[in-house]
Amino acid sequence: MVMKTGQLFILFVLFINAVLAQDLKVAIEGNATFNNALYSIVEAGNDFNSSIESESSVFISILYSNFWDSKNNPNEKWRINVHKSDLTWHPNLMLETKRTGKGYKPAKRGSPNIHDGDNFQIITNTPTYFFGGKDEIVYIPLDLKISGMSVVMGAQEFETNIVFTVYGD
Repeated sequence: MVMKTGQLFILFVLFINAVLAQDLKVAIEGNATFNNALYSIVEAGNDFNSSIESESSVFISILYSNFWDSKNNPNEKWRINVHKSDLTWHPNLMLETKRTGKGYKPAKRGSPNIHDGDNFQIITNTPTYFFGGKDEIVYIPLDLKISGMSVVMGAQEFETNIVFTVYGD
């Protein structure tokens, strides 16, 4: 009987921890377009502009995985890390991002509690801290910037994936 009671207690503690565990997820919407990247070089010896910024924003949302997460601990602190995973990328190219707004709280009153990330930050292949906040926040606008392009690179397509990871603090 003591063995069954002990096992039941352990299962109960594991169940409570699973219910109270905070699961957050990141959702990304939108496309960053660089239509202003159509440069014309009219004089020999000239190069491209030093950098271009995206014309449209990408939106990131930090959401609870389920209804119970938002009810059990609505003030969960979190942080976002960012890195890139290159497919075909030139080592002279530099990709940067910044947060251009705070987004908003879905179905809640008050201003979003969000900090950092409002200056351009270089995205490397190593995950680094980008910005942090508290509670659910949706449609946080992000802009991207590419620099380091040169005519000496030749006509090629370069591709990388940007990875955003959310961690509970």
